[in-house]
Amino acid sequence: MKIIKFAITLLSLTLSLNVSAATRYVSDDVFIYLHSGPSLDYRIIGTIKVGASVTTLKYDDSTKFMQVKTQAGKTGWVNNKELQKSLPAKTMLPAVQKELKQAQAKLSSIAAENDKTLADKIQSISDKEGLITALESEKIVLQKTIDELKARNLELDLLQDTKDERVKMEWLLNGGGVLLFGLLLGLLIPFIPRRKKRQNNW
Repeated sequence: MKIIKFAITLLSLTLSLNVSAATRYVSDDVFIYLHSGPSLDYRIIGTIKVGASVTTLKYDDSTKFMQVKTQAGKTGWVNNKELQKSLPAKTMLPAVQKELKQAQAKLSSIAAENDKTLADKIQSISDKEGLITALESEKIVLQKTIDELKARNLELDLLQDTKDERVKMEWLLNGGGVLLFGLLLGLLIPFIPRRKKRQNNW
């Protein structure tokens, strides 16, 4: 029997050591009562607000009560199920709401930047399309000018060829005229009467 009691005592001490100096938070109730002993039968010596952190000191396995020390230095017992390791939702809600607002503001800023970037890209595309249209119009005008110049050059080439032919023809006609005149002159000269030389009778 003594061995069993010793084992239970040793187990209680082990559990007490495991929970000593750990930080716990009051759960989502408005407040909880702080008792002078490890059960509801002990008198209430105070209250602890939601979200307040306490330091665990000792755990009573039979009543499931935890001895805690408040931030103000007050020591008492509370029901262990009213404690939790993480901050309660009510306490975390303002921080979560603040983070949510910050995230929403950031998303709004990103959306505004994306809209501006998209508008800039659309404007850039519009400008490029306008430039392309202007270049195509200029290309059409230049092509028309080139076609006109080609036609004019062809016309000038034809005129030049005609002029060359005309010059050649004129040279042939002039040469033929000179030749004909020479032939006629050659044929007529023998028939021209010559004047006889006067004899000087001194």
